[in-house]
Amino acid sequence: MLDALPLSLSSFAPDIDNMLKLIYYITGFFFVVMEGYLVFLVVRYRQKKGTTAKYETGDTWVQIQWIIVFSVIILGIDLFLDFRGGKTWADVKEDLPPCDITVKVQAKQFDWTFFYPDKDGKFDTPAAISSYRELHVPVGKKIHIIMTSLDVIHDFFLPEVRLKQDVMPLRLINGWFDTNQVGTFHLVCDEICGFGHTRMTGVLQVDDQKTFDDWLAAKDKEEHGGAQ
Repeated sequence: MLDALPLSLSSFAPDIDNMLKLIYYITGFFFVVMEGYLVFLVVRYRQKKGTTAKYETGDTWVQIQWIIVFSVIILGIDLFLDFRGGKTWADVKEDLPPCDITVKVQAKQFDWTFFYPDKDGKFDTPAAISSYRELHVPVGKKIHIIMTSLDVIHDFFLPEVRLKQDVMPLRLINGWFDTNQVGTFHLVCDEICGFGHTRMTGVLQVDDQKTFDDWLAAKDKEEHGGAQ
């Protein structure tokens, strides 16, 4: 399972992967211990010729103690994971760093549209540039994204980046990410949003700076004749 994770593309992806691995180790340990104990009980108390099964209710207080002990253990593990993951959560979800580019992400059954601002940083003008199902970004830059939905709840998910965010109708939700290599990567909706949910896909296209600038200029020329 640890080898099944996709490529790690962002600066915060290793921290998220480490949390996933920690959760795998903890749950894997308890799975092996409890399943091993279950197998032991099946073998130890299996049906035998000449013996009759006996059922005992046991001491109620002892049973309550077992419940309390395991509840405390699970609560402790939960609080430990919250503590370990708190900084990563804050870095990804709460503390927006200074970014190089801002892109507006618009979700709609069953499409993604991305808007790049005009020279004044505005998205609601004819000079803004739009891209259908293709999110182009320059490598190594911090990208500020503003996410919104025109209809229902969607989920903006970049698996290689390790960024996942619900996109809510009538709300503007901020997020950010960066990348460390060029290439074409996955972009999907990770929230069941209707009968066409499975085809609500796109691509994250990470380019070097010149390729990105050339693409942006070509889109500008295509949509506005080159004058912005």
